[in-house]
Amino acid sequence: MSAARILAAYRAIFVALLAAVEIAGALMLMWRRTQWVGAAALLLVFAGAQVLSAIEGEYPTRFLQYAASTLLIVLLDRTPSQADTAASF
Repeated sequence: MSAARILAAYRAIFVALLAAVEIAGALMLMWRRTQWVGAAALLLVFAGAQVLSAIEGEYPTRFLQYAASTLLIVLLDRTPSQADTAASF
């Protein structure tokens, strides 16, 4: 096997691993207790995808947008419960 084929195989495995972790992280956003773990997993996936893109010579900003959206989802889900708690005092 040539070095290019070996590198392509490792890249395919890495992309599949990123996809699996991304799916798991997205599913964790559905439950409040696991949201921060899911968000951290997604942020790591987006960082890994950015590194892969940079290696290929691309510098897309979409991963920054995805990261900001992930944090926004988690933070906005926290806001209503805190408002309810503050109103009960």
